[in-house]
Amino acid sequence: MEQGLAATGENWRAKVAELHALLADIQPQLIDAEARLAERFAEISRFELTLRTKIGPLVQRLEALKEETRALRRKLRQMQEDWFFARENGDAADFVMAGWNFSEEGGAAAAGDYRYMGPRVPPPPADLSADKQEAIKRLYRQLARRFHPDLSRNETEREYRTGVMMRINAAYTAGDLEKLQAIAAEPDSPNHVNDAQTDQQLAEALLRELVRCRQRLAEIEGEFASLARHRNAVLLRRAQRAAAAGRDLLAEMVVELQEEIAQSMVERDVLRQEIESFSDEQPDMAPDTFADTIFDLGLEQLFDEGDDYLAASDWSRRRSDRFYDEEDMLDDLD
Repeated sequence: MEQGLAATGENWRAKVAELHALLADIQPQLIDAEARLAERFAEISRFELTLRTKIGPLVQRLEALKEETRALRRKLRQMQEDWFFARENGDAADFVMAGWNFSEEGGAAAAGDYRYMGPRVPPPPADLSADKQEAIKRLYRQLARRFHPDLSRNETEREYRTGVMMRINAAYTAGDLEKLQAIAAEPDSPNHVNDAQTDQQLAEALLRELVRCRQRLAEIEGEFASLARHRNAVLLRRAQRAAAAGRDLLAEMVVELQEEIAQSMVERDVLRQEIESFSDEQPDMAPDTFADTIFDLGLEQLFDEGDDYLAASDWSRRRSDRFYDEEDMLDDLD
């Protein structure tokens, strides 16, 4: 295209018409792609709010219990060493839910580099009606057509539109119709400068805009791919598939987290009791199996033999298989 532009000589007017036609074709594609990306962000943002509300407190509770249990195990093993003068062979690694961060800092928007998305977007209201969502979506697309930075005529206007576009995306993701309506009242661009150009200058400017639009379309594809890899986006897809099959994946996660919290509380309490009684009498078993045996006995006392409770290692395996299995994640991306 650039070589063709340079070779046109005096036929700039025909080149301007050609570039206008190319831009008229690509600009709607760009606006549609930008809107679909913003809609996906909004969908994931709503899902992340649900995760923070339903799952986040349970994860925090479980992590606190596991940290407390690890500290008690270290204390008990130190007491064993004091008693038996035996060296610790190493504790089995406790399962830690690495990456299960449901705070805003762990959200999809903060995990990647998205040009027109700020990392801190307030969550949408939980009671946003379908009619209001549709009104927000319709207004968003209107504003994107008006303010998209790649539709700018000069760098001053591009800088202005970039700031407005980020505000539009933030308001859309947050489900804030009033902010979008306020932005709609703003001018399309700052004070115009003299845009008088020769046909050659206009053709060169149009070519730059065409290149920018193509680059942004490619960039949006990369942003979609990056967003799709985020674990919250993967979990959302799994939740949607489960819902289509009549299951509530988040409710299942809540049940399993509650089960592991109950087991962690048992482990903690048994360890506490053993530490309290340790100094009263010398244990009869070897130090490398003592704490684990006490824990197993405590579980047997708490749960009936017929109850279908799983140990923490089984929970780890099942949770990974059902929620964040890496091979399944790759399948999702394919």
